[in-house]
Amino acid sequence: MQISRPLFDQYTKPVLVGNGVAFTVLPIIVVSLRFYARRVARVAVGIDDWCIVVALVLCTAAGVVLILAAEIGGMGQHQQLGPGGELIHTAALTNYEKCRYINEILTTLNLGVIKISILLFYRRIFVVRPFKIASAVMMAIVACWAVSFTSAMAAQCSPVPYFWESFEIDYPKKCFEVQKMYQGLAYSDLVLDVLVLALPIPVIASLQLPWRTKIKIIDILLLGSVVLASGIARVTSFMQVVTFTNNNPEAFYIDTPYLTAGPLFWIFAENAIAIIGACLPTLAPLWTRQRLKQYRSGSYFKRVWPKSSLKSYDELPGPYRVTKHGEHASNRQLVGLGPATSVTADDVALEDRPRNGINVQTTLSSNYTR
Repeated sequence: MQISRPLFDQYTKPVLVGNGVAFTVLPIIVVSLRFYARRVARVAVGIDDWCIVVALVLCTAAGVVLILAAEIGGMGQHQQLGPGGELIHTAALTNYEKCRYINEILTTLNLGVIKISILLFYRRIFVVRPFKIASAVMMAIVACWAVSFTSAMAAQCSPVPYFWESFEIDYPKKCFEVQKMYQGLAYSDLVLDVLVLALPIPVIASLQLPWRTKIKIIDILLLGSVVLASGIARVTSFMQVVTFTNNNPEAFYIDTPYLTAGPLFWIFAENAIAIIGACLPTLAPLWTRQRLKQYRSGSYFKRVWPKSSLKSYDELPGPYRVTKHGEHASNRQLVGLGPATSVTADDVALEDRPRNGINVQTTLSSNYTR
């Protein structure tokens, strides 16, 4: 299949800079809303939230590097050649290769951080032991994947400066075959995204809930699946470059900043979209005000514990009583997909307690104040 050069014309400098700014700012806004939603729902900030902050820092750094690549590196522009059409090393080409090297490391590492953040978020919701084990195994796989590919990106040339001090046509001399590594990264990343997003579905399917409710829960969690679209776009863009390179190797090596702009942009966009997707399920309190009111009025207990006659916090016995130090919750926490509150369950009759692993999490404590 022949790939024409005009296909790459869409990655112009204004497009790259504009989208670089947009995909840098949007994750900052969404992560800020995530923390605001935690405050609105009176849910403690957890390790998953701090993990997404780390991802945001890496994504912001990658965005800055992408913009620099377009501004001072000639990304998306045709490479400058000598009088006879020969390759020459210019300051712009060196800047581009340096930015590309840094960006590949930042974005690859960040994809792993975002996946781990999503898994940690799942672990706050689903507390049954089989899921805890499965999610721990998946986190170990993701961590090994991220470390392996990030290390490979960092050490693809020896010595490292050879990456930006030489032409890409000379890479085989001191670099391993990067094209296969890029392919392996793109495809394995897409597979891991699917596995991570699908991980909680069996747990949800096993809950003693109506299927309509199960589907609603799955829909909320699958809001993060928007990252799959950007992952597919990145794979498509990369394969277009591979096809062009195989058919026109000489044309590729004399115009690298122009032809590789697409994959470099899409891996950054995937980072930004993944952060947004990871935060979407946590924003439920911001668009479910009615549910939040039910939480605060105590009607939540009538829905989760239908056999219980409890209607509000004032009627909760024993350790639920409000004191001047607030309402103490010693060792149980009620959690939910959206709004949540911490309460004790020690004095609630066993038959009135939730029967599925999505509601009661042990060994946590918090204080509820009005």
